[in-house]
Amino acid sequence: MMRVSAFLLAWACLTACRAQDLLEPYVMGVKRDWCALQQVATASGVNNTQLALAGRKIVCGAVNYPPFSVQDEETGEWSGFDIELFAKVARRGQFEYEIIRMEDPPAGLTYDYILFGKGREMDLMCSWWGETAARKRRGMDFSIPTMDTSFILTTPMPKKAEVPFKDQFWTFLSPFSRDLWLVLLFGLVFTAIFLYIADPKIVDEYEHHFLPEEERPTEPSTVYGHCMHAFNGISELFYQGWVLCTIGDNFKIPSNWASRLYLMSWSGVVVVLIASYTAELTAYLVIELQSLSSINNIDDLMRSGKPACAMTGVSFVNTFLKNSAPGLPVVSIANIDEAFPAVRDGKCAAALLGKSEVEVMIAGNKLCDMRMVGSTLNFLSGAFAADVSKCGQYPLRVVDAILQGIREEGVMDDMWWVIHAAFAFVATIILCIRKYRHHVRRPSSQMEAQDESFKLRSTIGKWKNLLRGDRYSTELSESIPE
Repeated sequence: MMRVSAFLLAWACLTACRAQDLLEPYVMGVKRDWCALQQVATASGVNNTQLALAGRKIVCGAVNYPPFSVQDEETGEWSGFDIELFAKVARRGQFEYEIIRMEDPPAGLTYDYILFGKGREMDLMCSWWGETAARKRRGMDFSIPTMDTSFILTTPMPKKAEVPFKDQFWTFLSPFSRDLWLVLLFGLVFTAIFLYIADPKIVDEYEHHFLPEEERPTEPSTVYGHCMHAFNGISELFYQGWVLCTIGDNFKIPSNWASRLYLMSWSGVVVVLIASYTAELTAYLVIELQSLSSINNIDDLMRSGKPACAMTGVSFVNTFLKNSAPGLPVVSIANIDEAFPAVRDGKCAAALLGKSEVEVMIAGNKLCDMRMVGSTLNFLSGAFAADVSKCGQYPLRVVDAILQGIREEGVMDDMWWVIHAAFAFVATIILCIRKYRHHVRRPSSQMEAQDESFKLRSTIGKWKNLLRGDRYSTELSESIPE
C-alpha cells in the first residue's frame, strides 16, 4: 500500500512539473489546445482556480474601439477600460499576455467576421463583445459581464422654444379654437338678453345700487342722452351675463323660476368649460412650449417617422432592429464617434447605442447637448469572449474567477466611474481653455504660436495619460485652434 501511495505521489509531482509543457506555444493562424492542461488541473485538484494560469502567456485579440480598447499608432501600446481591466486580471492571476490587433471588418460585413474568423485563433478576446444567443450557438463562450451594453436612445437636450411676444400674449386663447370662443361669446350675450327680458328686477337693482342718481336712465332728450342710454343698456347686458359668476347678494338673485332654471343650466356648462380650459392650457404650456424635442422613447421615434442612427455593422444591432423595431428608418454609422455629430446635423433624430457607450460619450461631451431618454430597450451585456473548441473555455473560466473577485470588491465600478470623471474633467478643461484663448492676444510670431501650442498640448497630454491614451482626449486636444 505504501508503495502504491508513493507511486501515485510521484506521478502527481511529475505531472505537475510537466504541466508547463502541456500547452504548445502559440502559432499564428492555429488555435492552441487547452484540453491537456485542463485535464491535469482537474486531476490534480487545483485549489485556487485564480492561479491556474500562473506563469503562462495568454494570446488575446482586441479591436481598436475607443474608449474601451485603444492602440497608440506610434508606440503600439494598448489602453482603455477593457485593456486596463484585463491587465488587473493578469496581475492577480500572475500570467502574462500579448495583445494582437483585430482589424475592422471589410465594408458590408459585421464584426462577427472578426469574432468567428481571427477571433477563433486567439486564446481570448480581451476587448468586450456583446453576449448573444446567436454567438453562443456558433461556439463562443463569454465571461461574466464587464459592462451594460443594453440599447438606449440618445437625443438632443431639450431647448426652450423661442416664442415671439405676440404669440405669448395670446397664449391664453390657445386652449380653445376660434369657433369655441365665438360660441362662448354668443352664450354670454344670449344670457344677458334672456335675463334682461325675463327678469327686469335685476336691471332695476343694478341701476339702484351701481349707478349714481345723475346717471340713471331717463327719457333721452338730446344726442348725449341717447348715447348714455345706449351705453347703459350695453353695460346692463354684460352685467346680466356676468351675474352667474357673482351671485351672492340678495338683490342679484333671479326672481322667477325661468331665470333660475336657465342660470343653473348655464352654470353647469360654464363649470365644465372652465375645467376643460384649465386642463388644455396646462397641457399647452407644459408640452407645446417646454421643448423642441418630442422624442422621449422608441414609440415616439417610430411615430415621428424620423430615422435613427445605428451601427448596422454589428450583428446584434441588426437583430434588434429586425425584431423590435421593424418599421424604424435607420441611418448607418460606422462607429460611435459618428453618432453625436449625425444627430446634431439632423441626419437622424436619435442614436441607438449601448448604455455604457452613451454614458462615456456624454461624460466627455463638451457641448453638453445630448441626453439618454427612456429606459433600456433590451438586456445585453458586454464581456470577454473565447472559442470553446479545444477546451478554449478553460482560460476563460480562470479569467471569470478573477473577474468575479474584482467585481465583488467594487474595483470594476470604481474603474468605470473614474473614466466618467476623467472624461468630464478633460472636456471641462478643454472648453475653458478654448474660451480663455478667445480673450488673450494673438501670438506675435510663428515661433511664439508654436511654443504656446506645445505648452497647451503638453497640459492636455497629462490628462490624456490619465485616460491611458484614450482617443477622445486626443480628438479634444486636436480640436483646439492653433
